[in-house]
Amino acid sequence: MTTTPITQSVHWDLHYDIHLGRTWGRFMEGLKEGRIWATRCAGCARVFVPPQAYCESCFEPIDKWQELGTEGTLEVFSVAWHGFTGGPTPPYAIGGIRLDGASTLLMHWIVGIDFDDPATVHKQLPLGTRVQAVWATERTGQILDITHFEPVRP
Repeated sequence: MTTTPITQSVHWDLHYDIHLGRTWGRFMEGLKEGRIWATRCAGCARVFVPPQAYCESCFEPIDKWQELGTEGTLEVFSVAWHGFTGGPTPPYAIGGIRLDGASTLLMHWIVGIDFDDPATVHKQLPLGTRVQAVWATERTGQILDITHFEPVRP
């Protein structure tokens, strides 16, 4: 017996407010000021960006803050070749950036890739490439105050 797949059309139009809390609130306020804040665990010295209120390694509360620079290393990236409703127009790349001094990765948009030949994408931006944050002209305290990361120009 052959079963025909059934497709249903579903539309979600969601608007919601998120309570950021003290830790993420400070992070977002920093972005508004053009600063990237991280938290540092006193127990194991890990540096978290985005910041965390508790260390995921030793489970200690974190109350130490430090400012990071805007440059880091591209550790991983993925290219989305197909879009979804409400999402950005493909193709686009999202990367994990280890900002200088951070123990964790910050996920964000990566630009500077020519998507015309999919076979060359990984060669254009090899892992380990130095990247830098590009700030929005007008910042409002949201993650897109950093519009994207791009390769550091010599």
